[in-house]
Amino acid sequence: MTGPLPTIARRKSRLGLYLMPGVLVLLSVAVSVWWGVATRLADAAFDHWLAKEAAAGRQWTCATRTMAGFPFRIELACDGLSLATSKGEPRALSLGGFVAVGQIYQPSLLLVDTRGPLQATLANGQTITAQWTMMRSSLHFENPTRADRVAWVVDGLTTQSNLPFATGHIGHAEFHMRSVPAESGPSQDHEIAVSVTEAGLHDGAIPASFEGHLTVNKGAVLLDTAGPDGLEAWRSAGGELGIDQWEAKRGDQFLAVTGALSLDENHRLTGTLDLAAKGIGDGLKEAGLGAFGGIIGSGAVKLPLTFNKGRLLLGPLKLAELPPLY
Repeated sequence: MTGPLPTIARRKSRLGLYLMPGVLVLLSVAVSVWWGVATRLADAAFDHWLAKEAAAGRQWTCATRTMAGFPFRIELACDGLSLATSKGEPRALSLGGFVAVGQIYQPSLLLVDTRGPLQATLANGQTITAQWTMMRSSLHFENPTRADRVAWVVDGLTTQSNLPFATGHIGHAEFHMRSVPAESGPSQDHEIAVSVTEAGLHDGAIPASFEGHLTVNKGAVLLDTAGPDGLEAWRSAGGELGIDQWEAKRGDQFLAVTGALSLDENHRLTGTLDLAAKGIGDGLKEAGLGAFGGIIGSGAVKLPLTFNKGRLLLGPLKLAELPPLY
C-alpha cells in the first residue's frame, strides 16, 4: 500500500528571539564604554586647564568636584570654586560653583550654569560681591582649544562694593560672540553683540539700557594669547576694534558711538569715535566728568572723540593725556 510520505515538521529558529535583546545589550555596553571614556577625557581636560592656570600663577580649586549625567550627558560639577593669585586682578575670588554639561552626541557644544554668590578681593584690598537669579553660558568649539561661538546671559544681577560706581543692578544682560567665516583658512575676525536692560547704580535711579555691535579684526590673536603679550601680538597683526553700534539710553538721555580704535607703536589707543548725544551733560557731571559734561551740555550734539598720540580730544579741545595700555 502506497500513499503520501509523512511530512517532518521543521523547528523554527529562535535566533530572532535573542537578536534584539543582544543588540540592546551591545548598545548599552557601547554607550557605557563611550560615556566612561568621555568623562575621563572631560576630567583630564579640566585638570589640564587647572595646571595651565597654576603655571600662570593662578591657583583654582573646587571644594567638591563630581562627574554625572549617564548615559547621554556629561556633567562636570564644581562646588565652592576659589582662586588665589599673587598678581593681577583679582587677587582672590570665590564662587558658589558651576555645572558644565555636554551631550555625548554633540561634544562640541558646552552649556554652563553658574551659581553665586561671587566674592572678589582686589590687589588694593577693595572687594566686590555679586549675586544673580540666573547665569548661563554656551560655548561651541571649532577645535578642542578654541570656541567659535560664545553666549552669556544673566538675569537679576546685583553688585555691592566699596569701589566707586561698582554697586548697582542689572535686570537682564546678554553677550554673544562668533567667529566671522573666512574665505579660506581659519577665521581671524570676531563679531560681538552686547545688550543690557534695567541697569542702575543705585535703587531709585532711572534705569538705563544699552546695546552694541562690535567687530574685532584679528580677534583670534587675542584668544590665543592673554595679557600684554596678546595685545602686542594683536597690534603687530594690524588688529582693530570696530564699533558699528553702541547706543545707551536713560530716560530722555541718549548717547550713540561709532568708529574704530587700534593701538599705536607706543601701546596707546589711536582712532576716532563719532559721538551723538542728547541730554547727557548733567549725568556726566554727576559722574565726576564735569569738564566733559560741560562741553556736551544737555542738548543734542554731535562731536568727534579722537585718540591721538596719547591725547584724548573732544572736537578741538584736549580732555586728557592717556597712558599706554601696557
